[in-house]
Parts: sequence; structure tokens; C-alpha cells
Amino acid sequence: MGVEGVYSFCRLKQRGDTKFYDSIPPLLEKKYLKTIYNCHDCSSTLDKGDIDGDDVITVLDIDAVVR
Repeated sequence: MGVEGVYSFCRLKQRGDTKFYDSIPPLLEKKYLKTIYNCHDCSSTLDKGDIDGDDVITVLDIDAVVR
């Protein structure tokens, strides 16, 4: 297993829960999104849609830039 983002980690931790992202503490999510925004900005993926290639745009596309 490689580097995982917060959303990918929480999805694995809460298998079967379709709203796994609701379990993320708000402060952690804010800090993570600010950091990941900068990663997407540097890699020019801010205007991309389905980054992880699963044909669905979800919060997991946010994590795709750290892989």
C-alpha cells in the first residue's frame, strides 16, 4: 500500500459506510484540504475531473494527487 490521503484512509477504516467522510474531524479536514489544494495547484490538476480514473467524481479524486 502506498501513500494514502485522508479520504482514502477513512474509507478503508470505515468499510461499508457510504458517508465515511462525515467521520473526519473538521479541523483535520480543513488543514488537509488547504495542503492538498497546494498539491493540486503545483501539479496543475485543479481543473481536472476524474483524477483517480474510476469514472466517478468523488472526494477520493482529491487524494489522487498524493499517489
